[in-house]
Amino acid sequence: MRMQSKIFKALADNTRLRIINLLTFREMCVCEVMYALDLTQPTASHHLGILESAGLVRHRKEGKWALYSLVNPQLVRNLQRLL
Repeated sequence: MRMQSKIFKALADNTRLRIINLLTFREMCVCEVMYALDLTQPTASHHLGILESAGLVRHRKEGKWALYSLVNPQLVRNLQRLL
């Protein structure tokens, strides 16, 4: 039940929903998320961290870049239909 609560709390924020929508197209670095949504770096990182903690996104390191992607794109599509 705790993980379900984390997922729904993560989805309760419009900015995080917008980030998820962006990541349905491709993986992105923090700077791309910042640019696309007009966010500061700390704000983008904060929201990505919450989404990662909820198990909705993951990141991988490529050199100095952290690239974020959806853990389960099908689950996200199903959740988007519900919302």
